[in-house]
Amino acid sequence: MTKYKRWFTSVNRAIVAEMAMQKKTQKDLAEVLQIHPVTINRKLKDPGTFFLSELGQICETLNIDLKNPPNYGTGAN
Repeated sequence: MTKYKRWFTSVNRAIVAEMAMQKKTQKDLAEVLQIHPVTINRKLKDPGTFFLSELGQICETLNIDLKNPPNYGTGAN
């Protein structure tokens, strides 16, 4: 797995984990980004499709550090 792919995977895991901990739904994030909830669902399934500005908005909303995302749910690779 490339460094780029690992970073996106870490950010995606952090987003999903923080959503659960903060009781935020995909609909909540879609409203923040002003996109359709189906679109946020697709982007969470393939985090490489997020625009950087979208990741920034989500991570700001959920208080996730984009430079050093926490390693939620990491297992053996």
